[in-house]
Amino acid sequence: MNKKVQTSFSNEKPNIKVKKISFFSAIMLVIGSSIGAGIFLKNGEILRNVQGSIVLSLISWIISIIAVIAMGISLAEVTSANKNNNQGIIGWVKCFNTPFIHKMTKYFMAFIYLPLDFFCMPYYAIMTIQDAFGWQTNCWVAAGISLIIALWFFLTSGISSWWGNIQNWIITSVKFLPLIFAGLIGFVMLMCNQKPTASVIPSILPDEKWKINHALFCQIFPGLGIIGSIPSIIFSFDGFYTSASLRSEMEKPEKIVSATTIGLVIVSVIDMLISLSLLFGSTNGKINGINWFNDNNAHWVITIIDLLIAFGILGITNGLTMYNTRFYDDLIKNNEIVFADIFQPKLRTNKPLAGLLYSACICPIVFIFFTLVGSLGYMDTSGYSLLKMYDINNMPLLNEGYDSHATAIGNLNNLYSMCDLVANWSSMLIFVCITISIIGCLINRKTNRVKIEKNKWFVACAWISSLIIGIGILFIVISSIVNIGIVANWYKDINTIISDTSEPINYTKEQWLNDLVGAIMTLIILIIIVLSCVIPSWIETRKNKLRKITK
Repeated sequence: MNKKVQTSFSNEKPNIKVKKISFFSAIMLVIGSSIGAGIFLKNGEILRNVQGSIVLSLISWIISIIAVIAMGISLAEVTSANKNNNQGIIGWVKCFNTPFIHKMTKYFMAFIYLPLDFFCMPYYAIMTIQDAFGWQTNCWVAAGISLIIALWFFLTSGISSWWGNIQNWIITSVKFLPLIFAGLIGFVMLMCNQKPTASVIPSILPDEKWKINHALFCQIFPGLGIIGSIPSIIFSFDGFYTSASLRSEMEKPEKIVSATTIGLVIVSVIDMLISLSLLFGSTNGKINGINWFNDNNAHWVITIIDLLIAFGILGITNGLTMYNTRFYDDLIKNNEIVFADIFQPKLRTNKPLAGLLYSACICPIVFIFFTLVGSLGYMDTSGYSLLKMYDINNMPLLNEGYDSHATAIGNLNNLYSMCDLVANWSSMLIFVCITISIIGCLINRKTNRVKIEKNKWFVACAWISSLIIGIGILFIVISSIVNIGIVANWYKDINTIISDTSEPINYTKEQWLNDLVGAIMTLIILIIIVLSCVIPSWIETRKNKLRKITK
């Protein structure tokens, strides 16, 4: 450590009593960091993939839950190799994999995954607020509010784990209200024999009515939909691993994996109940599909629930902020990130000030870049511009979509579509990184290169999680390539009537271009993300080899 770093530590007051996170609070942190967004954002997508089948949707959930819980149990052995390391996933990969893979993971986490989460999550919270009030605005207003949300969490949870813990307790307590509502409403409606009022509703087995003209690869057959839904369901658990980076902040660090596993089981049970309930009580598997309240002049109930869901999404941002600043702080301390020497004088023993400043430099750049690309250079590939909006009195608005007046200088519908695209890839790739560390630990069972505390369940759980998640993600990568050819073939349907929405529409050339751009960009974004990790990792590895040669 250089002299500047020593000086910064020597100025600290000795014997500072730092408040620690209890075992129960760690469980709540796992729950608060992963529940409340994915189940509401992805449930409808899963239902479409399996052609409206309740049974196949539940099978997708069960398979994915088994994989995630097995992953949580596997981490007991993985994390035992570096108990005092707060780098989380990067530390796990570093222990069990090659330096090149470690560097790729490091660059992905530091410059792509964490900054992109701060790009996506505030926007998803704003989108849900718009659903609540039927509020239409423009992309620049949404961007300003998103930056304010991110700034708040940086200045609270980013600096103090105690503040982050308090905010997590508050947010988690409040966001359990929509979870309880969503988990019960479908069963209550079923017992009262109140079925959703729509021509197409979820059914026990795949229904021909759910078939669409323009089906993507995972929507062609319900069986493919089960596999294709695994990454979407995994998205619902994104963030659970943030607690693992707070090992040193816990009263009993050795219980961090137990807390993670218990939290995952609780999240799994809640998500399954909510999914089943929404399948029974909603037309599309989502909150806004519970039209009984709209039909009975009680739209205000859905408004309140949407607001609480938006508040719950902020819990994920809170947990990520606690992870984010401490993650960067640890990389700076170990000189494992570019420009670390600039921030090392800001290192503190009781506050991640250096990590906070570093992330404050990285995240806004990524946020501004993707906001500009999404609003000015992307297209609405998610169909947000076709969404019928209703105000708080359940009266239809004149314009469709989230943008109050889409123009050439910004489109909020396009921006939200960009959020969907980068969120899907970044979420899936982070689970790839965890799976890589687990596979490395599995190999370590034979090589004994790294000293670990063996867990009797590790081998079985490692194989289960790696196979299920690996197959799901490989399928999505293959689909992103195949879908380009499928969408290109839709050119023949221009100026014909298709039934891809609730009402048959005339398929235009503009819509075909939107679909084609979406399919191509899905693959391009993946390539950009991979290259952004591979190229700097190769350069750094090359430099290290040259230094060794010159020495």
